[in-house]
Amino acid sequence: MENMRGNVSETATITVNPATCIRCGGCQDVCPDHIFSLSDMGVTTQYQEHCISCGHCIAVCPTDSVQHSGLDADEFIPIDTEKAAPAENISQFIRGRRSCRAYKKEVPSREVLEKLVDVARFAPTGHNYQNVSLMVITDAGMIRRLSGLAAEFFGGLAGMMEENPGAFDEKLLGFQFGFKMAHEFHTQGKDRIFRGAPVVILTCGEKSESSAAHNCYNALFHIVLMAEALGLGSCINGYFPGAAPHVPEIGEILAIPEDHELFGCVTVGYPVRKFKKIPVRQEADVTWK
Repeated sequence: MENMRGNVSETATITVNPATCIRCGGCQDVCPDHIFSLSDMGVTTQYQEHCISCGHCIAVCPTDSVQHSGLDADEFIPIDTEKAAPAENISQFIRGRRSCRAYKKEVPSREVLEKLVDVARFAPTGHNYQNVSLMVITDAGMIRRLSGLAAEFFGGLAGMMEENPGAFDEKLLGFQFGFKMAHEFHTQGKDRIFRGAPVVILTCGEKSESSAAHNCYNALFHIVLMAEALGLGSCINGYFPGAAPHVPEIGEILAIPEDHELFGCVTVGYPVRKFKKIPVRQEADVTWK
């Protein structure tokens, strides 16, 4: 697995160059831990041991006056405001994205997949831990094996539901048809778990980290949006993460560390079909106060 770099654990040394600082207050406004304090005398720092190394202070400073011992300012990428998309375009892009369940056999290039991995590391993480681990699977044999193991699990689960429906939650019973179909497709040599996708990307996080699941989901959706921008189809997959904890062989194949857990899965590939319209959706359930 490829692990995103975590926030700097050692106490950072943070300084503000008084010769170039224009006392705009930007660093004070964006710092989540109130490390910067602006006064008539300039900017001072405090609570440096609580810094999460998010880099917002450097990113907001118009005169490059903030120095942080744990972060290399030269690695910060200038934002090109001319590339900012109009809100109408972004709305169209997001609403037009659809989940893909019919993929071409062609495997996207390593260069394209690396773009997905790269954008995922910019997803927000609790306390800037950046502790999402990614696994990109392109081995067709492994994908077939994982799909088959999951399908067999759901086939057994569907059978138990038929024999004793009273033992299962009503909402779970609502998925019985899907579980049964996944197994039936598998017996016919088809893949209803990953839908024949040539790429499966997994997101994993530490079991002990309370925000790990949310961090993984955020990374997943960054991948989904970037996939759309690259002309790829994608679909966030709930079946496989649901089966994985109950099938020891899946854990053996993936070799996920014992202190980590699989929190998310997305299938990726070139779509067989392109959607022409945005489907109707329910009105937003919003409470205004």
